[in-house]
Amino acid sequence: MELTDLLPRIVAELERDERLHTVLLYGSRADGSANQGSDYDIAAFGAVPQTTRDTRRIDGQYLDLFLHPDSALDAPTEAHLALRGATILRQRGEAGSRFLARLEALHAAGPQPLSEDEAQARRDWAHKMAARIQRGDAEGDYRRVWLLTALLEDYFALRGMWFEGPKKALRWLERHDGASRLAFEQALKPNAGYEAIERLVRMVAGRRAMARWREKPRLAPGRGRPSPGRRRARAVAQFCQAGRRRPGCRSPA
Repeated sequence: MELTDLLPRIVAELERDERLHTVLLYGSRADGSANQGSDYDIAAFGAVPQTTRDTRRIDGQYLDLFLHPDSALDAPTEAHLALRGATILRQRGEAGSRFLARLEALHAAGPQPLSEDEAQARRDWAHKMAARIQRGDAEGDYRRVWLLTALLEDYFALRGMWFEGPKKALRWLERHDGASRLAFEQALKPNAGYEAIERLVRMVAGRRAMARWREKPRLAPGRGRPSPGRRRARAVAQFCQAGRRRPGCRSPA
């Protein structure tokens, strides 16, 4: 964390609100990745009825402030994971320290895994969206942005990992999966070609299972589906030809 003269000003201003007792600095200003224009991300806890958001400027710097009720300190949820690794600016007793320890335990436990049908639905959706972005119209361009945004989140969801925002996600990929990091970098370029996006879809969702997408063969004109009785007789015949025995199989003459 880069200490600046603004942080004491922020703490002093929040101290004037008697409801608040614990103040955390999180995000890029806390982990050292801030650049020019980065917000001051602040979470404050106290006697407030519900979580509310307040944006203001102090000495020309943007302050992005969330006020949380006391109950959040005792029972953090997935929604609070963005505060993991925060710097404590002020706390009542050990309230802030205990909260951050609970967040670490929640993160270590991992997210609820996707069900197999949900995971497959996300893979299929990515391939379908990749085909639709080739329209060349406004809707296709919108779907392109939608797909690229979802792919970064789904990379982690499909692997049973937390998605903690684009900055942390891309940084993790750079350290642990350089090939996927490069695929994202190429596909996210403003003028990226369709091939780069299609390559990224394969990296995240795997290759398209073509058998799932082929149209069902159509019957010849004038021919309907075989009757249930004929279908059953055909199945029994195939079963018997395979050398299996079951009621209905005739012994060879």
